[in-house]
Amino acid sequence: MKEYDLIVIGAGPAGTPAAMAASMFGNKVLLVDKRKRPGGECLFEGCIPSKVLENAANRYKMLKEASKFHVALKSDPQIHWEEVLKDKEAIIKRRSEAAFMQIQNNPNLDYLQGEAKFVDEFNIEINNEKIKFKKALIATGGKVNLPPFKGNGVQKAWTNRDVFFEEKLPSEIVFVGAGAISCELAGMFNELGVKTYILERGERILKRVDVDAALAVQKRMIENGVIIELNVDLESIEEENDIFSVHYKQEGKEKTIKSQRVLLATGRVANVDDLGLDKIGVDFDKHGVKVDKMLKTTKEHIYACGDCINAPKFAHTASYEAGIVVHNMFAPSDHFVNYDKNSWVLFTNPEIASVGLTSEEAQKRGLEVRVEKYDYKIDAKAQIDKEELGFIKFLMDKNDIIIGVQILSADAASLIGEASLIVANKMTFMDILNAIHPHPTLTESFGKLAQQIFFKTMMENRNLIENIKKGVSYE
Repeated sequence: MKEYDLIVIGAGPAGTPAAMAASMFGNKVLLVDKRKRPGGECLFEGCIPSKVLENAANRYKMLKEASKFHVALKSDPQIHWEEVLKDKEAIIKRRSEAAFMQIQNNPNLDYLQGEAKFVDEFNIEINNEKIKFKKALIATGGKVNLPPFKGNGVQKAWTNRDVFFEEKLPSEIVFVGAGAISCELAGMFNELGVKTYILERGERILKRVDVDAALAVQKRMIENGVIIELNVDLESIEEENDIFSVHYKQEGKEKTIKSQRVLLATGRVANVDDLGLDKIGVDFDKHGVKVDKMLKTTKEHIYACGDCINAPKFAHTASYEAGIVVHNMFAPSDHFVNYDKNSWVLFTNPEIASVGLTSEEAQKRGLEVRVEKYDYKIDAKAQIDKEELGFIKFLMDKNDIIIGVQILSADAASLIGEASLIVANKMTFMDILNAIHPHPTLTESFGKLAQQIFFKTMMENRNLIENIKKGVSYE
């Protein structure tokens, strides 16, 4: 029987770096995945293919808007969708093969395609072969959550996986749900001339995002032609002759949208059902595998990380967790996860980026905070780019430590890196003020906001001193 120091189940952005790092400690490691090559859903059906498609749509948009910058094109821009898909496949293959070559060149690391299932606490079965292990890491990711909608069209509707393989652009598409996946892809399809609908049961899109940023994106999407229906109760999805009929209620009225495509983006759940966890005493529920702050499950030698646990579900967060897991497995001191410094980006129009806490999260914790905001309407670079819609917010605690940053900008993805360092290093606005930011750039907004806070604080202190001189009591 084969035996490994560590078996990692799942070769996505959690499992692959964990397996590679663990092998560097001299451990014999097996990485197993259902796919032939490593990469996980992020690479094959998630963030990488979506960004390739969105990048093409954004370039197309730039050409359509060339006249704003007094550039005349000889003809209308055209998008060759089939070539975009070829680019997507080429990038996926390049990245996956590069990761696989790293594994093959590592004498301590084996890769096996197959489905893994726990036999007992120290044995696992893969492709009808029993393999022994000392430690295990569950990194099986998530899967699409399909609500029990009525109608024969539900099973024929798209999920996020299907959209990346469509050979032709549809004439119209309905997105059910208004989370990150819907809003990113809806903006992309709309830019490419597809009639686009979003149906959302809530009062606004992006319900977990800073409300000011979400409403700004919602307004922009509507201005650009996306039809957003809110407070919707979806009743059924029917399909006949390749045409979907989406039936729903809104304010008591029965409504129907007919569309060539429907995409269900109604959330995700942990992909742990077929692992046999109940047999070995590893606790889990609908949110995923239960872990402590060290990412250890209810079994001391079995850990879990990535989208299969109840934590922020981002590829970069999964990779961060992988580092924590490997350290706790094989290093002498303990490390703990800290999601208060987690960052993310939504590639909407404009983009939304965030790191640390939001005002809503701070309020739930009962923290004493204040929010300061810089509006890009007054920013030189934003004016030059004709992208003035946006802002940057600092969320500061009572000691002026910046515990959260939210950014709404056409290039928020490029700005969030500095914000991540600010939050991770518990910096104050004075720390930022000590830096010299180049002009004219969007990153200059960090310094401008810090300066704005500094002058405001000076005025408040001056008023305080003057009032004390006048005998005003603050007891």
